[in-house]
Amino acid sequence: MSDLEKKINKLLFRIDAKSRKRLWNKLSKLINNGVPILDAISTIHSRRVESGNSKHPMTLALADWKEKIKNGLRISQAIDGWVDRDEQMLIAAGEQSGKLDEALSTTAEIMEAKKKIRGAVIGGMIYPVAMLIIAIGVLIMFSYKIIPSFTKIVADEKWHGIARFMIDISNFSRSWIWLVVLIIIAVITMFFISLPRWSRGFRIQLDKYPPYNIYRMLQGSTWMISFAALVSSGVRVENALIQLSEGAQPWLYDRVQSCLKGMRSGLSTGDALAKSGYGFPDLEIIDDLGVYSKLSGFDQALSIIGKEWITESVDSIQVMMNLVFGLSLLFVGGFVAFMVAGLIGMELQMAEILQTTYR
Repeated sequence: MSDLEKKINKLLFRIDAKSRKRLWNKLSKLINNGVPILDAISTIHSRRVESGNSKHPMTLALADWKEKIKNGLRISQAIDGWVDRDEQMLIAAGEQSGKLDEALSTTAEIMEAKKKIRGAVIGGMIYPVAMLIIAIGVLIMFSYKIIPSFTKIVADEKWHGIARFMIDISNFSRSWIWLVVLIIIAVITMFFISLPRWSRGFRIQLDKYPPYNIYRMLQGSTWMISFAALVSSGVRVENALIQLSEGAQPWLYDRVQSCLKGMRSGLSTGDALAKSGYGFPDLEIIDDLGVYSKLSGFDQALSIIGKEWITESVDSIQVMMNLVFGLSLLFVGGFVAFMVAGLIGMELQMAEILQTTYR
């Protein structure tokens, strides 16, 4: 492969989370049955070539990994650039602890958990966005097509009440609607840009309320299960936190570093997170960690807490998104009803005006 082809295939393979999850599970089962990692990769690669998938990104990835492992690299080094950093980190931790099969299986579980959380967020966002587009579409249709038909027959100054208000909305819309749309797009864009970058100050308070708390739950739950997986793989708690902070966006980096600072001053994981003041990943989780971090079996407790919180986060996000959907539906329904009522009012006024003029 040329460098460009390799970059394209790496990107396609990173996007195809479903195929990667299947691959991790397959490798985990083979290794668990005593098959060395190189033989496992070679077997899967050969079968894909025989089935006519030689140009598929996964086949190309397996071929690249096979050659690198033959040259002395570990699997966690061979997959560099082909997979997300958190997957590579978990697999590396499994290699270090001698539990590569468990690490691969855990990686697949984490990918499934992330899929559920993101699915809840994306699924919940589709409806409000669709409602907003419908509202803007109705406004444009009324402003450019329907209301001008009335004002061509009756002069603007003769309208009154709700009809006059409809005309004012129409005039404003024709003059400023595209600027309003651009402002809405700019606000939404700035919101998404701020999510991983804006970390301190008033953001700490905003993280308690929608929509910012959805991002906190999304990041916090994936961080928790990654943290639990690293600790369960034999990585020391402090080293796990260091690994999770490497390459992290400012929002997550500051919160993990704050926890690390507290632990280096002698606090437990839960106490360090509580003292940071960020409320990350969640106040109830912090309380649980404060209890379990002082007991034996902390790695097992972490795993249980992480999996439970994934389920709770998905449920909480779905509840919030249902609320957002209900509010957006109510808003758009009310808006359309208002426009229809205004249209009926204009028809009645126009009939009255025309009758008066005719007499």
